[in-house]
Amino acid sequence: MFFNSFVFYFFLIVVLAGYQAMPTRRSKAWLLLGASYVFYGYWDWRFTPLLAIPTLVDFVVAKNLGRTEDPSARRRWLGISLAVNLGVLGFFKYFNFFADGVRASAGALGLHLDFLHLQVLLPLGISFYTFRTLSYTIDVYRRRLAPTSSLLDYALFVAFFPNLVAGPIDRASSILPQIAALKRATKEQVNEGMALIVLGLFRKVLIGDAAGRFVDNLFGQPELYRSPELLAGLFLFSIQVYADFSGYSDIARGVAKLFGVELMKNFEQPYFARSFSEFWRRWHISLSSWIWDYVFNPLMSALLRRVSRWNLPSPQHEMRLVYPVAAVATMVLCGLWHGAGIAFLVWGAIHGVCLAVERLAYGSKAIPMRPKARNLRAGVRLTLGWFSTQSVVVFAWLLFRTGSLDAAGDYLRHIVHWESSELAGRFLGAVLWFGTVLLALDAAEYATQGHAFLLRLRPPVAVGISAAVLVVVVLYMATTKPMPFVYFQF
Repeated sequence: MFFNSFVFYFFLIVVLAGYQAMPTRRSKAWLLLGASYVFYGYWDWRFTPLLAIPTLVDFVVAKNLGRTEDPSARRRWLGISLAVNLGVLGFFKYFNFFADGVRASAGALGLHLDFLHLQVLLPLGISFYTFRTLSYTIDVYRRRLAPTSSLLDYALFVAFFPNLVAGPIDRASSILPQIAALKRATKEQVNEGMALIVLGLFRKVLIGDAAGRFVDNLFGQPELYRSPELLAGLFLFSIQVYADFSGYSDIARGVAKLFGVELMKNFEQPYFARSFSEFWRRWHISLSSWIWDYVFNPLMSALLRRVSRWNLPSPQHEMRLVYPVAAVATMVLCGLWHGAGIAFLVWGAIHGVCLAVERLAYGSKAIPMRPKARNLRAGVRLTLGWFSTQSVVVFAWLLFRTGSLDAAGDYLRHIVHWESSELAGRFLGAVLWFGTVLLALDAAEYATQGHAFLLRLRPPVAVGISAAVLVVVVLYMATTKPMPFVYFQF
């Protein structure tokens, strides 16, 4: 069930009513766990074992990691967790991608391996809950987290329905203590939750879905459109993917607050970023921080240990040599996480190369999140940084949307071989309208440093705006078919 569907809010009301009626913390946890499995099974009940099996395996693995001090035994237990989680993820998400590569290579040698291709369905949210469970066992292995003794609490951490299928990818260190102390939401949490749900629906339905209908037509049959229209389509997809995913994240956080659970922020105005480092601290924060902690840092450490044997002049030389390799490799893996295709690998490589070049240019200096233009020169530098960063980000979204190098090349050729259009003004107007509204919301967040900025208004004004938004959203939802969230495919 989609967050932008009526059936979800009927489900939510029923679960909230039951949650309020449950007399104990444990009964509340059982209710949420059952509701989460119903929520997941609503998509396809056949995939519920794929949620339960890693939960049981990682619970047992963590318990044994907590019991033993033997390094080799601990590595074996961690290996079991990695094998199960990555094995399941790899089979369902990447089997055909790698099998197609093997078949193509074999075909070049005159061999026919058609039997390698299987019709494998991708379980919803598998990339997200796999990363959640892996972070738990890795943190226990690193002794950063004590294993929980409650299978109920751990199962609820993995399956908690607000962030089950598309994040945020919260860590067990943050969520498990909240689950262990489940209680009714405070008045402040209810108010913030409702504000986030309203704003999330506005982003998702009235910006993301509305812009997405243009995008689907333009990318579905690009040969029918002229260059200005296709260029507008690329900008509209940049708007759609952000409004769609940030809207989802706001709704997920808002729904969780209604149960007294705080999820992490997933976005902080990424289209305000003036560097790639800043962009990835603002875009899909839960994923970028996960990759930083569990992929980039271990890879950097391993490479630095190797390079240290080369007797380079200084640690700075070692860092300048190692960082580009680690950045590109990490972002290629990030691209692979997003999709099983060469286009996603190239998308990740583009971001990795830009991060590497940027770090080499800045050296060891930290790149600020909220820089201020103290003079004209600094203002020009920040403006150029913003323009160059966002230009590459928007261009790279073409690979993300098409999922194919050939399709992306065809789309780009239609733009480069410029043909004017009488409809250019109409499409430009759509870009300006959706883009202005989206950036206005971000400006309000940036100014108030909070996502539930409606609560900064006087209560009657906030209630009036929320009611008006909900009326428009309901009317839109009632007259259109719900569009799936973009990140559901990952």
